[in-house]
Amino acid sequence: MNKYLISLDKDNQRRELFFSQKNTADFQVFSAINTMQVEWDELAEQFDLAQFERHYGRKVTKGEIGCTLSHLNVYRLIVEDDAVLEDDYALVCEDDALFAANFQQNLTALLASDCSVPILLIGQSKIADFYAGELEINYPIAFSFLCRKAGEVRYAYPYKSYFAGTVGYLIKKSAARGFLKRLEAEKPFWLADDFRLFETKFAVSNQVVRPLMVIENPQLVSNLEAVRGSQANNLVKKLLKYPLKKLMAIRRNLGK
Repeated sequence: MNKYLISLDKDNQRRELFFSQKNTADFQVFSAINTMQVEWDELAEQFDLAQFERHYGRKVTKGEIGCTLSHLNVYRLIVEDDAVLEDDYALVCEDDALFAANFQQNLTALLASDCSVPILLIGQSKIADFYAGELEINYPIAFSFLCRKAGEVRYAYPYKSYFAGTVGYLIKKSAARGFLKRLEAEKPFWLADDFRLFETKFAVSNQVVRPLMVIENPQLVSNLEAVRGSQANNLVKKLLKYPLKKLMAIRRNLGK
């Protein structure tokens, strides 16, 4: 399968850290689009600033534009590769990706399973560990016996789609083609990880993997402790909502 690593040219140390991991030699590096020194007028030619603000209720940052454009350009590489079939998955990672033990074995098992969803989220940004108990509280999936099993991981629909970050995910060529098709009618206006928008407006659904196979490397995440603190402060409120969310996840997976 095709594997892509999105990385800014200047981030040599991040790439060295990424490629120091097992099973990374076959990743193709895509030079991320650096928008930080680009003028807003020029960015507006490539990205719909006004539509972003209408949709998200705030102004977009230059970094967010660069992230979205980088992922779209990787989709173009996937679509242009004649060796990739429409139903094949490609793996897209960012250079802060840290792989779990047995990542390759579980990836092989996933690819051999009957997973047919357009996008499979195997990673999560801004999270402390691969087992990520807070993810189950915030975005539960169904009970294990209702999930698909692949190697040491299971996958299913979450109770609803959410912002998972783009540190690691699988996307089918047909789904990548769908994103590029949209660009024929409109400029991009979305965040690269707005999987809720992709599902509800673009009809591109996703499932998630538990435990996680990819997280952000803690060596590169300076605000991880702040994230942990925020999660702890809201734990009681989240737990009160958990039973209803779990029921919604069960119903959703039973209905598929």
